[in-house]
Parts: sequence; C-alpha cells; structure tokens
Amino acid sequence: MHTPTSHPGDHPGTHGTLETESYDEVIGVVVPQHAAFLETMLVYLPDDASNILELGNGTGIVTAMIHAARPKAKITCIDLSAEMLAIARQKPELAGVRLVQGDLRDPWPGERYDAVITALCLHHVGPDDRAQVASRAAEALAPGGRFICADVFRPDEGWQEAVIRDHWRSYMAVHGVPDAVAEGMLAQRNERYPEMDTVSGFEELLKQAGFSRVMTSFVAGFLGVVVGFAEERGIDARR
Repeated sequence: MHTPTSHPGDHPGTHGTLETESYDEVIGVVVPQHAAFLETMLVYLPDDASNILELGNGTGIVTAMIHAARPKAKITCIDLSAEMLAIARQKPELAGVRLVQGDLRDPWPGERYDAVITALCLHHVGPDDRAQVASRAAEALAPGGRFICADVFRPDEGWQEAVIRDHWRSYMAVHGVPDAVAEGMLAQRNERYPEMDTVSGFEELLKQAGFSRVMTSFVAGFLGVVVGFAEERGIDARR
C-alpha cells in the first residue's frame, strides 16, 4: 500500500501527512473499514495462485497478508519509495518476498502472473497511467488470472461526496487522528478528486483494457475493490 506521486522523481513515501515510520499504525485509523476492505481483496486471490505481482506495496501490510494466504506463492512487489521498502525488508513475515524499488509505470518483470494486485495506490497516478496499468495487467496475467484493485474512488454525484467527507472527518476525529493529519488527508482528496475514477468508470476502464469479466466486490464510502478476470481455459464461474 503505497502512495506514488504523478512524478517519478518526487518523494512518494507517505500519504503526504503520514510519516513513513508510523504508517502501519496510523493507516488503519485514517481509512474507515480498512480491515474489511483488505480482507475482501484477499478473498479474490485465486486459490492456486503461484506467482503474484503487487504494485505499490509500501511497507508491506498487504504483502504480509498475501504471503500468509498463499505461503507457497512467488511474490514480487514494486514500490517507488526506498523508505517504505526499507521498513518492509525489516519484517520477518516478508522473508522470501522479492521487493523491487521502481515505478509501477516502468516495465514490470517479464513473467506471467496468476494475480496482479494493488491497494490504495492507483488513485495517486493520472487516468492515462491507470489505463496503462490495467492494460499491462491484462497482458501479464496467465489464463484465469485476476487483476485486483482495492482503491479510493469518487461517487457518482456531488452530494454523495459531501456525505462521504463529513463521515470521514467525524471518523478520524473519533479515532483520535490529529486535526492537521485529518485536514491534510481531506485536502489530498480534494486535490486528486477531479481525476479520480468512479467505481463504474473503473469497471469500464478494465473492460477497455481487455477484461471481458469485471466485478465490484466491495464498496464503502470512498473505498472499492474491483476485480478483472482474465479469460481461462474452460471457464468455471464458481472459482
């Protein structure tokens, strides 16, 4: 879980107002329904996934969950922030995970993956970059693979956004988030809002990228989990 900026040279190691060193402790109280959000994402990992690519892994919160869920899988992670990767490398639960410093918009390792997964990352890059990532994920997936995107979205209507922001501000206050951090998070959302996708817009983006089957498995406030399914030999919709 990582926050790249739209410029590869910029420092991407935090959510702007969150320090890298305290990121693991703070992110769960800054993001409403954080645990359910990530748990839903993991449900859609293919049972037999043996090769997984994570984009924007940050300090390795999601990486550790993936590793625990699929301990025999080869996991490769790409993140731009040296500071966040340094924290990830110190975690014993990530032993054996390949952690690569790089920009998700640059070429990925030339392999076939059973899952390409990203959490709280793609809304930090522009619409063209998101479309490119989706297209590359479609190309990189093995038959039956899945592109799992757990991210921040905007609602369809402005009044819904006002409700979401009011709820978020109250949530952070109740959970003891300092005012400066809370206002910084809200300011970031306001800055990025014009280029954010709606959930339905992101579904359409995945279809245009080559995913004929797309579903949204979680929506709560500004959070959503959208999954693109690569075609498989002998489609089994129950899988």
